[in-house]
Amino acid sequence: MNLSGRSFTFHLARAVTALWLCGTGAAVAGDGGGDLGTLNSALLTLCNTTLPMFGVTVPFCPQAPTVTQGILQLAAWNLVPNEMIGATNSIPLGQRVNAGNPSIPPVGPTPQPITTFPLQSAALSTLLENSVPLAFISSSPGPAKATQLSDPAADIFFYAVASLSSPPSQSVQPDTLYLFYDDTARTNANLPQGQIVANISLPLSVLSSDGTSERLVSTTLQFRVPTAGKLPCSASSVVGDFKGMGTAQTLTDPKANIGVDCAVVFASSRLSTKSHAIFEVAIPLVVTDTTDPLYFSNPISNVSFSFTTDEIGFASGSNILGSGKSIGIGPAAVPLGPPPGTGMAAAYALCANLPGGNGNGQAPVPAVAAYYAISTAGETLLSAAVPSASTSVCPF
Repeated sequence: MNLSGRSFTFHLARAVTALWLCGTGAAVAGDGGGDLGTLNSALLTLCNTTLPMFGVTVPFCPQAPTVTQGILQLAAWNLVPNEMIGATNSIPLGQRVNAGNPSIPPVGPTPQPITTFPLQSAALSTLLENSVPLAFISSSPGPAKATQLSDPAADIFFYAVASLSSPPSQSVQPDTLYLFYDDTARTNANLPQGQIVANISLPLSVLSSDGTSERLVSTTLQFRVPTAGKLPCSASSVVGDFKGMGTAQTLTDPKANIGVDCAVVFASSRLSTKSHAIFEVAIPLVVTDTTDPLYFSNPISNVSFSFTTDEIGFASGSNILGSGKSIGIGPAAVPLGPPPGTGMAAAYALCANLPGGNGNGQAPVPAVAAYYAISTAGETLLSAAVPSASTSVCPF
């Protein structure tokens, strides 16, 4: 059989990949149970042996604080389902729930890229009908309990998808991550103005001024309903160490200051025909050839898609980001949380406390607790361990 050079490369890549998917080493860890040492060993083999064989060098090799993050990171880089990573590493099924949504584009021509924000009833319904969420049971104390989509007790559904934010005249790669928190229990649209009705955690990254490194900023979006006539996110604020000085700052008007947009829309969805609250968040992506080279050339993938242009997030003022160039959200599931083996509980990347009950004046309750990764083809992967297997916490 004749093989072209490209075909031979991919066949060799698959053979090598089969080795590092299985990994080596052993170290049992929480958040989903299973073998964290095997997953981190597989990541090291991929970074230090497999990718250099094809001329790709990554600037850092992530080591996962939790099994769930390790699975997500390997799945995102190798473009295989989360379940495949778990199976090849002898991690039992049933310990986590997973969801994945291709980016818009390259998937097309429908649904169309998300070129307006917030999404309103018709566009929102179309997007959610064609997307896969994670299901949660809101509860206090938290974190929220991940569960199967078929669980009748589930009342919060969490979607994430990357999309181009402008008409695809030139680029076809995503530049923004969109998060949707489908709160089917909140049918009362009378949310109090000016009060914090939701807290949403965002693992943002500040790109250095020379574009060669990133600094993680664990950020909390404090969502407030603005007064009539004001922009949807204008009354909200974000809290994080944006300047990198060791002290958190509170910034008002997140869209103007760091490019994060937010809104709450009351509409029906496929999960509830009643009009209910759907919280929306838009975050610019930070994906560059220097910091994330595998997204621009992935030799272990058979999917013919790659980023062609750096996504550098939102260029904010130097007085806000210190020496940083821009801010946004990166594609990696790790690093986020304490180093492996420290005994400290890892923090979920994406948490949300949403309005408690269906009245006014109640404090937000834990509603979402999940990890994410964006694959080298732009697909957004979500995963959360079920309560009996999780040791992760939320930052609030």
